[in-house]
Amino acid sequence: MNVEIKMLKEFTPSQLILVCGLPGTAYIGKLSVDYLTKELKAELVGEVYSKYFPPFAVIREDGLVELLRNELHQFKDESGRTIVFLTGNSQAYSPEGQYEIASAVLDWAITNGVQRVYSIAAYITERSFETPNVYCTTTTLALLEEAKAHGAQLLNNGIIGGENGVIMGLAKKKNVEGACLLAETRGYQTTTGEDVIDPRAAKAALKVLTSMLNLKVDMEPMEKQAVQMDEAIAKMVEIERRIREEITRSGKKPAYVT
Repeated sequence: MNVEIKMLKEFTPSQLILVCGLPGTAYIGKLSVDYLTKELKAELVGEVYSKYFPPFAVIREDGLVELLRNELHQFKDESGRTIVFLTGNSQAYSPEGQYEIASAVLDWAITNGVQRVYSIAAYITERSFETPNVYCTTTTLALLEEAKAHGAQLLNNGIIGGENGVIMGLAKKKNVEGACLLAETRGYQTTTGEDVIDPRAAKAALKVLTSMLNLKVDMEPMEKQAVQMDEAIAKMVEIERRIREEITRSGKKPAYVT
């Protein structure tokens, strides 16, 4: 089994749109898509399994065990349009795996008549800002102009790592219209190298995405989460500043930080 897409319920989409948000820098894609899945009460209709996911089994709160996987959640809007959200607790850990999984999911979407693919990712910057910019790259010039009309800015160079980027490149190859929205983030990490989530960047990406999709979503819970994370990051930055000052003053790494 390289990639298996296991459908859990009957799936009969109409005017299918695929929105991808998998774990990555600052968890912007995953935060965004998980938030929409929750707020729109999207229904779990499929699971994606692969030997390319890290070799772990996750123990759930109820004591049961499950493999790492991606999930497909379905939402049908008032017009009857089907939006499927791709999220999950892992990306493939190898380049080959990222290509195979992204290609399998995209082929599944094409088989089901997908009209457009979106992905959400991070744009790491050292620029100081209060409100993150959202940049966009697309598979067509017409869609790029549409994204700009909804508040995104042109991204004219760089690369997009991971499945959130690969699926957009594959969409271009397979003649599927697609757009990748990249929200600005400082890309903070903890002292152990773990990414710090950035809900403010996720909120910025969602503002553009929901506008393009014409979705009405309450953003208040995301704003509260963003304020809490702003405070946590400010504390982390202050601790790092104190560590650097201590290292500069003493010429050695401190044994502990209080």
